[in-house]
Amino acid sequence: MENAKSFSQILDFYMANYAAGETHTARAKQRDLELFIDFLSKNQSEKAATLSLSCWTQANVRSFIEERLRLGEAPTSASRRLATLKHLGRIAAEHFSNVTNAARDVKNPTSPITKPKGLRDEQIGKISEKTEQTISERKNFKSFRDRAIFNLMIETGLRADEARLLRMSQLDPNLGWIRKVRTKGGKYRNVYVNSKLRLIIKDYLEKRTEELRRAFGNIPASIDKTLPVFISLYSAKLERPASLLMGAKTFYQVIRSLADDFKLHPHLLRHSFALNLLDSSKDLRLVSQALGHSDVKITMRYTERRDEEVAEAIEKTKSQSEELIEGKS
Repeated sequence: MENAKSFSQILDFYMANYAAGETHTARAKQRDLELFIDFLSKNQSEKAATLSLSCWTQANVRSFIEERLRLGEAPTSASRRLATLKHLGRIAAEHFSNVTNAARDVKNPTSPITKPKGLRDEQIGKISEKTEQTISERKNFKSFRDRAIFNLMIETGLRADEARLLRMSQLDPNLGWIRKVRTKGGKYRNVYVNSKLRLIIKDYLEKRTEELRRAFGNIPASIDKTLPVFISLYSAKLERPASLLMGAKTFYQVIRSLADDFKLHPHLLRHSFALNLLDSSKDLRLVSQALGHSDVKITMRYTERRDEEVAEAIEKTKSQSEELIEGKS
């Protein structure tokens, strides 16, 4: 093990080995660290490139989290930033002999459990109408791809990266299932494709074949199976299947562009799927399995109710009891 000469050295090591790349997780870590560096530079009067080891203290980590909350950041977001700092501290302590994990004992800010928000039926209807209208007007590859992405996520509850990283080998020949989807926790699950979604994916795959043929000619099925389901041909090379992947930023932009009057993000589609499935099935464990949650406790937040809903239920129960008593008297 070596000694760290500055906190900047620790940051450089962590950024290069644990926060590099364009995945959603990597970009989130990068943003968390940028905010922490800005906080230290502002409060320690040191330049970002030359932050000393004296900056890495429990007091500074705690003050940083408190500042994020004062600025109006949600406790869940502040907790995620703290998780990045705790991971940074653990890695630094393992790699550098003179560094301890200053963030380890800083407690997460508490927040009330709230029910996730989903899209209203009319919002889903507007987005669906927009994707269909775009297809009828343009009939190009991108319009079919964007419609397939939206419908896949609203009908399956896949996370953005789960959908973005799908390979053709994961699709059943009859498009009834998507196999071995790797979850956030590193496990795998099978995802069912309903009849409506099946037709939309089938239309998209036909356009996808035409797009690939224009770029590369006829592609053997054995090679196509290694390629992403959702493709981008910008700087793509057939011998490098990963080069055909849509970038994480591009994937997010596709989702956001589908709504004109509100900010749409991929997880809102996942929440909508979960809420609709729970409403129709009344089966929490079924929803948990469909979402790929590692623990059903995570899914339980979808069952949270507002105070007004609790009051309404109590009043309804009271009225029913009184009617029953009156009926017997």
